[in-house]
This record gives sequence, C-alpha cells and structure tokens, in this order.
Amino acid sequence: MKNLQKLSFIGAIALITLFSCNSDDEPTVIGEGEVRMGIGVKLSNNSVPGARVTASGLDIRSGYLQVKEIELETEGVDENGEFEREIEYKFPEIKKIDFNELDPGVDFFINIPAGNYEEIEFEIDLIDNRNEPSIYLEGIFNKQDGSSIPFRLEVFGDDDDDLDFEVELEAEDDELFFLDGVNNPLALLEIDGQGWFSGISNDELENADLTDGVLVINRSTNQSIYSRVLQKIEDSSEIELELK
Repeated sequence: MKNLQKLSFIGAIALITLFSCNSDDEPTVIGEGEVRMGIGVKLSNNSVPGARVTASGLDIRSGYLQVKEIELETEGVDENGEFEREIEYKFPEIKKIDFNELDPGVDFFINIPAGNYEEIEFEIDLIDNRNEPSIYLEGIFNKQDGSSIPFRLEVFGDDDDDLDFEVELEAEDDELFFLDGVNNPLALLEIDGQGWFSGISNDELENADLTDGVLVINRSTNQSIYSRVLQKIEDSSEIELELK
C-alpha cells in the first residue's frame, strides 16, 4: 500500500489516514461510484498530550462498537455544477466492530463517484444490542501496590443522544480535492479510550467500587467516574480534518 497523506487529531477518534487500498476480502459495500472509501476502526492506548491528570494505571486492550447506521454527506462540483449528495445505510443486522491495537483492517466500504469534492462527512450511528452496550472497552488496572485487577467500561447509547461519531473531511482554504478510483482512500478511526479517562486520577480508580473483583465503569457502577467519561466521549466525538 502506498502512503499518500496522514492527518492527526487528538480525541475520541484520533487519526485519519489516506492511502491506496485494495482488498480481495471485502466487507459490506455501501453506495455507488468509482471511488471506494474504506472505513476501519482500531483501538489506541495513546494518552492525550497535555492532559491535566491521566489514569496512567489503565491498560485498555480490547473492545467493540455496535453500529446501527452509516450516514454520508458529500459536497463538490461536477460537470453539472455544484452538488450535494446524501447516503444513508442501515445494516440489516447490528454490526459489531471488534477492535484491538493490532487490527487496522477495513470494516466496511463506502462507494462514491469520482470527482472534485469540497467536503465529505460521515457519521457512525451507535446502538445497544442484545443487552450489550454501544461502546465496550476492557483491560486491566495496575494498582500502586503492584497488583492488577480487570477493568471494564460499558457505555449504553440511551445514556446520551450524542454518542454517534462524526468525521468531516475538507480541503484546506475551502479548495476542492479530487478523488478517483486509482488511489482509494481509507479512513482509519483510532479510538483513544485512554484519552476518555484524562482528568481521572489513579487514586480515584484505586478507591472505586469493584464488582466481583472487576473495576466496572457504567451507568449503575461508579457513576461519578462514568458521567465524566461519558462527557469526554461526547466532547470528542465530532472532528474536522483538512486535506493539505
């Protein structure tokens, strides 16, 4: 794969990279057109630079998102002038995207026509399913005495209407950027779960309630920590990136 461009953002979704991508084993394909945009989700354990206090004892190792629907909006110019197009795709069955640090693969593709674009914006709508949360992370918490305990974060979609992830891609200085079917872009969304705990200290986690020996953070357990994590997710779930 040939690396074309790399842009970064610190937040819930930390990285989007554009590079040519060809795959013989293709996941769900949404939309029509010559350009095939791959969407992949992976997990990052990078801490947020400049964070006031970070729960550095957390080691987040795996997790998943549950996706109900993908929404895509594009703006650009073609032979007929300016255009705006929208695509909505609801998965026939709820799509669970499992991720870890070693799996940067494509989870689904979005096809769009080749052309000159001013803006591409897509939204991943999350949903709870089968009593499982919309967002799930697990790992271990390393205590100050050298011992460790299992850790689990469970975020249910009906706790907050703003948990959907939005990514907006646009050219620098409102210029157009051209996409064709030769160098198909891949948007790699890197979930910075570690960053969701910035502002929460190790001492707070040391003193948190345990459930059968597990440090559980959800809407009914350790609610104070949970509400702050939920706010972090909401604050960082919408990002804007520029092509330069």
